Amino acid sequence: MMKNKGFTLIELLIVVAIIAILAAIAVPNFLEAQVRSKVSRVRSDMRNIATALEAYAVDTNKYPSDGPPRPVPGDDTSATLTLGNELSTPIAYLSSMSIANDLFKLQRADIANSTTLNGRERYNYTNIQARADTTAFETLSRRHGMWRLYGAGPDMYVFHTGQSPATDYTDWTLINYDPTNGTISFGDIWRDQRSTETAVQE
Repeated sequence: MMKNKGFTLIELLIVVAIIAILAAIAVPNFLEAQVRSKVSRVRSDMRNIATALEAYAVDTNKYPSDGPPRPVPGDDTSATLTLGNELSTPIAYLSSMSIANDLFKLQRADIANSTTLNGRERYNYTNIQARADTTAFETLSRRHGMWRLYGAGPDMYVFHTGQSPATDYTDWTLINYDPTNGTISFGDIWRDQRSTETAVQE
């Protein structure tokens, strides 16, 4: 009479423990790779937008406005300092304004699931040239040139210092995203007229 052979409980527990350890190593690395990929995508998008901004300025002798994209029904009036539609209409400097949608902002449930926050999903944008009559102009233009473009970064909030992620901060100070602090860290990914290639300022 032959006995049926199978795994003992100890053997099964060892196999499960090994799988759990491998998963604990693999999953965070996979998530990190996803974030790094999105950061690279943001850098690429900002590079394309920067080219479009300069082409627009050559043709019109000014940079696009900063404010809620219009015309969009139900615009959020508090969506200040966002890239408008001038780069796609009437001349297509960008084939679609979807390139201006911030990948990280779109991860936020309050934006992704809200029909009242039109425009908030785009990269923030400052037309420093249009602020020539403000006291901040000299400082901003010396630091950034005539425009500044910035995205939320992996923490999903603009100007978020960690104290309160409930709202975006409306401050002139940029908090730089630095991946050396861990892929998920506070700070914004940005590019300005004075930056030649770098969107992630380290």
